[in-house]
Amino acid sequence: MINIRQFRHFIAVLESGSLLGASKELNISQPALSKSIASIESYYKVPLFKRLPRGVQPTGFALTLEPHARRILFNVAESRTEIATIAAGSSGRIAVGTGSSFVGVLSEMMHDFDRDFPDVQFTVLTDHAHNLRQALLGNRIDFYVGMANNEFDDAAFDVQTLFADRFTGLCSPDHPFEGTELGPAQLAKYEWIFPNLEEPARAALDAYFISNKQVPPRVKITTNAEHVMRHFLSDTQFLSVTPFTNIHLPEFQGFGRFHLKGFEFERKVGIVRRTSAMSSPLVEKFIARLSDRVSQMRDGAKT
Repeated sequence: MINIRQFRHFIAVLESGSLLGASKELNISQPALSKSIASIESYYKVPLFKRLPRGVQPTGFALTLEPHARRILFNVAESRTEIATIAAGSSGRIAVGTGSSFVGVLSEMMHDFDRDFPDVQFTVLTDHAHNLRQALLGNRIDFYVGMANNEFDDAAFDVQTLFADRFTGLCSPDHPFEGTELGPAQLAKYEWIFPNLEEPARAALDAYFISNKQVPPRVKITTNAEHVMRHFLSDTQFLSVTPFTNIHLPEFQGFGRFHLKGFEFERKVGIVRRTSAMSSPLVEKFIARLSDRVSQMRDGAKT
């Protein structure tokens, strides 16, 4: 097999037209350079240079090899530059998954991050925790941010805890339930708009009614589209729920709120990665900033 060093020797001889001149340029002995060129000729089984009394003359085979050799050397140089910038944390790709609650804060942070690192390339996947887990295990994303209740006890995942919050009821601002505390018996009588809650939250909400000997309410609409929720909650008697932190996001402004008496389920939010997965410096920088931004989102919800 031939190596990168031998391609450099070949190009040097081609450009110099002389083994002696090329050996001086490369700072190696002429016999060593002759041996290197002979190795390439042996690999391709053709003569690359015609030896003349003074210097060498490239054959047609050498002229055919030249663009390939130059491209190989160029690609190697480019790869070193690209890897160096990735190692320095100034360039690279970031593939992130998110639940719908964090699309807004993630978008804002990506915009800010891109100003500081204009060579970054993003891939964003918005989905439920189950599908984000599969994307993570399939190496389609580097990490995801969202509800991580199931992942804390799964050895396949490493979870960086960000915060935990409970759920609040949503209704139209003029709904008779606005500002009140209600139990499952009253809540079960109304039709609901259920967000596409992650499986632990949806199971907990169903269990909330069943454990209190109530048939779960009729679900009129299931959606994670905030504009759909806003339209149907604005002038109807429908009810819904959302994590407490969400009500401080712009898309959740203007809803009425009520408290679900006895519904104690907590959403645990975290940044989820594959166990022992190695991340580039750029991904680590992004995760650190995202952690801070989500913490600010949580602190803002407390005030």
